[in-house]
Amino acid sequence: MGNCNKATTVEPAEPTEQAAPVPKQAAPSLTGLLADVKDGKMRKPVFLDMVHSNNAARIRLWIRLKGLSDLIDSRMVTYADLQSEEYKIVNPLKKVPSFVTEKGNLIFESHVIMAYLEDRYGDQGPSMVMSDPEDKAFVNLLVRMHDLYIASPNCTQPNFSHTQGCMYLPPYETPTYAAARTMDHRTRAAKLAEIWNQLSWLEAQIKSPYMAGGMITHADMTWFPTTIFMEFMLPRNFSWPEVFRESEHFPRLTAWWSKCMEMDVFQAVRKDIFEFWVKKEKDGEFEAIRGVVKEATEFKWKYP
Repeated sequence: MGNCNKATTVEPAEPTEQAAPVPKQAAPSLTGLLADVKDGKMRKPVFLDMVHSNNAARIRLWIRLKGLSDLIDSRMVTYADLQSEEYKIVNPLKKVPSFVTEKGNLIFESHVIMAYLEDRYGDQGPSMVMSDPEDKAFVNLLVRMHDLYIASPNCTQPNFSHTQGCMYLPPYETPTYAAARTMDHRTRAAKLAEIWNQLSWLEAQIKSPYMAGGMITHADMTWFPTTIFMEFMLPRNFSWPEVFRESEHFPRLTAWWSKCMEMDVFQAVRKDIFEFWVKKEKDGEFEAIRGVVKEATEFKWKYP
């Protein structure tokens, strides 16, 4: 299992206001859902999504590629929803994605939900699972590397972050991020190095035209949403090359990414995630990180 590195809070030059706690309130996306679960009146399974969540977006891709949008009720939740008592019942970690089966069972964690969907609905629509055991193992490896070393902190305690958090978590408390969601310089630099190392490994492993060969698999659906984070933030915040749009450093990943972008379903997911971060940039959310990169020159921020 991967280790999670603690990110101690870095104090800003001037103290900031204590972020106000999110008030507990009803979650509109869950209206009537828990009552239906309790009464055994589920008409459809329910997928609880968040527009910019890369871990939830893989499930969004699966549902749309399978053509099951009419069969599964997808609902977008907000940060306020995650803090509600209703959502805590669905997912005690207060994260997305979450899923309510047609029998009213509550499940969470992307990998678990994807496995359930394949078991329950995998025979409908195009297949997303390789038939050969060797190919299946390869897909599982690609997914596992993403989930352990990029997208999960493997720890629920304050000031622990997934590797991807180095791209956007601030160095000190802000109106958007509490002190428990900050990252010190050394941790950020180490996690950026991890991203470069994992992309380099992935570049050497993937096949063509999709990650595992001739068909879309869970590997493509897992990595693609996360590449949108990287596409947006790595060049803008850390002066990296235009990842997934250049052929000098990651030509195979660029070819794979371009192939995915030929499909409307992948384009739509990119639009959802990219536009979210465009708004955050306009709101000044990355200024603190860019200040760190400019001032803390003893750390390596730009790759290669």
